[in-house]
Amino acid sequence: MALTREVQDLIARVAEDDRRALAELYRLSGAKLYGIVLRLLRRPDRAGEAMRLAFLRIHAWAADYQTSDDPVAWLVAIARASALDVARSRDETVVFEPFDAPQGAVDPLRRERSPALRRLLGALGALSEERRRMVLLAYNDGWSREALSVYFDAPVATVKAWLARSGSEIATCLARRP
Repeated sequence: MALTREVQDLIARVAEDDRRALAELYRLSGAKLYGIVLRLLRRPDRAGEAMRLAFLRIHAWAADYQTSDDPVAWLVAIARASALDVARSRDETVVFEPFDAPQGAVDPLRRERSPALRRLLGALGALSEERRRMVLLAYNDGWSREALSVYFDAPVATVKAWLARSGSEIATCLARRP
């Protein structure tokens, strides 16, 4: 809650053209936002370009920020949109496939698994393949409900319901004694 208020205060100061507030906002949120855009773009140079665009937009749009909105969600939405704009601005085709792995990559799940990880994987395994993929894209890769809606060709409300139901099923499975 304190962080939310601090971010809201920084956005308000950025709206007044306070450059120090923008620098502090970058210090607080830059790593998280960079991780999001890098996961989408998969290239550090493009992610850097998206971050510059995102913070230009944050500076330009700070006066439009509504204090009733979650400030972190607002920042994330701007960063995602900036990353997608950077991806679209290139002539090359960008495919957002979360399951691509470089040749010869070591599967991290082949290592010895902790009991908690085994339980979580078991709970994920109880879901249908489509739901499991949706949960992983949403909560591991950070895809928005809108992006999932396009990817799974389903209305946003349906995606939201599927994620809620899947989360409930996972929680129920994890609540059982091992």
